[in-house]
Amino acid sequence: MKKSLQLIPLALAFTSAFGAIEPAPFPFDVNQLSGVWADSVDIDSACAMKNWHFRYEFSIDRKRLAIKFDREIDSGAAGKVSHMDATILSATARTITLRYDGEQRMNSLGKHFEWQLAIVAPGVYRWRATDWRVGEVNAVVGIQCSEN
Repeated sequence: MKKSLQLIPLALAFTSAFGAIEPAPFPFDVNQLSGVWADSVDIDSACAMKNWHFRYEFSIDRKRLAIKFDREIDSGAAGKVSHMDATILSATARTITLRYDGEQRMNSLGKHFEWQLAIVAPGVYRWRATDWRVGEVNAVVGIQCSEN
């Protein structure tokens, strides 16, 4: 017990000398996904009112992402939803890699799908599964409909 108490001043001195270790900054500027968005899979206007629109909301710690829709949508396996939540696995300046909560689909490697959203131009993104070849994307094009 006495030896443990002797280590406390040493630990405090070490902490004050070197400070707390700061987490690495989140490399993706979340403002790139601000505003209202819509998905396009054809030549029709993505932002038309007949299409559903959504917002991206990041948790303060940047570990979670919520996608909030303007109406209920049919998400497939999860049925009708008004939002989808995901865990952010990694990020770069132009990409976010995530796994949707409750994802049950398996990829070609036998693991649950992980998705990468890649900003390709201001107000435009593409989706790809992480097990696809580099540069391969799906047909969905994300379009920013408004900045607020």
